[in-house]
Amino acid sequence: MEIDVPETMDEVKKEVARRQANGETATEADVIKKTVLASFQAYLEFAEEGHYDSAQWQGDNLEVTDIMKKPIQTVKPQTDSFVSDFKASNDALFLYLQEAAAKIAGMR
Repeated sequence: MEIDVPETMDEVKKEVARRQANGETATEADVIKKTVLASFQAYLEFAEEGHYDSAQWQGDNLEVTDIMKKPIQTVKPQTDSFVSDFKASNDALFLYLQEAAAKIAGMR
């Protein structure tokens, strides 16, 4: 499974600079949140062996809904936000997201 998202703070900073150079409004938090959502969705699809459930932002949490759009699980950050989690340890965050996705897939 491979997705094209920034995996480190250096890559996040480069992506912010690239977007701003293209005239887009982008912050580190925007890029990190996009990375978190895309990564979690990819982990979920891998664990479920297909796209059955979808993740979206619900405030500072990730809400997972089934194909009927019914909420089935909420994934909360380990600290005050996923942005803080990423900045503290991107590797630990990615592992946490993988484990959360596997747990959700195992409930199905």
